[in-house]
Amino acid sequence: MEFIEVRRLRAAQHPRRLLRMSAHHRSIAAGFGPLLVLYALYTLLRWTFVERASIVGDHNAHTVMHLEQRLGINWELWIQSHALSWSQSTWLVNHYYVYAFFPVLIAAAALAVLRSPGAFYEWRTIFVVSLAFALVGFALYPLTPPRLLDDSYGFVDSLMMTGPRYYGDESGSSLFNLYGSIPSLVNEYAAMPSMHVGWSAVAAALLIAAFPRSRAVKIVAISHVAMMQLSVVATGNHYLIDGIVGLIVVALSWVVVIHGLPRANAWWAASGQTRNDLPICQE
Repeated sequence: MEFIEVRRLRAAQHPRRLLRMSAHHRSIAAGFGPLLVLYALYTLLRWTFVERASIVGDHNAHTVMHLEQRLGINWELWIQSHALSWSQSTWLVNHYYVYAFFPVLIAAAALAVLRSPGAFYEWRTIFVVSLAFALVGFALYPLTPPRLLDDSYGFVDSLMMTGPRYYGDESGSSLFNLYGSIPSLVNEYAAMPSMHVGWSAVAAALLIAAFPRSRAVKIVAISHVAMMQLSVVATGNHYLIDGIVGLIVVALSWVVVIHGLPRANAWWAASGQTRNDLPICQE
């Protein structure tokens, strides 16, 4: 009899578990749907800036390298010479650049939406604001990455050299043009700011929000940002300052969302109340 009763209890709990799982799936879909649409739009808009970028990108690259030299942070060649000295480290930075960006961001967001929904929606808004700032940067300041500069500068395109060929092979075939089926949607001059680094910081914040008491997760999250900064420079896809600006963009977006939007909403609500209090003129 006890066995039968246990089976009845489990059968009664089964629909509840299904409902909870269904609610989790709906919350993930509701959280990710707008982001995926916005990211697709972001990719398309980045591509529209290619023509102008190819004209002024080299000039802006010289400006960036001169600025880094004045600041004493022109370390790209030094980083490449050390990171690409061994086949194992070359494999690591190449694959980290390609496979630890979007997958880690998606995984961190999924964990946050399940474990800390409030933080997820807050950081989703920060992500959207940073996306808008990044598009402005790509439009106003197209930048030739180190790997596309003349060979005389000494930079190496490690992805083209050993793979994975994220941006295409010698024929230009890549994921971004469905391996030659459509025109490429990638803008290789969209280097300033580096949102590989900026959005890795967003992923780190989401991981920490999902596991706020775990010191190990905090170490992993911070290490992820540092490793992505190393990878974007070592692969020749960015200058060191690109990643710094990417972090500044995310920090500025955080300020806008946490402090700017609430004040703007309060001001708008107050002004609306003032308008409602105005006397209505009658004839």
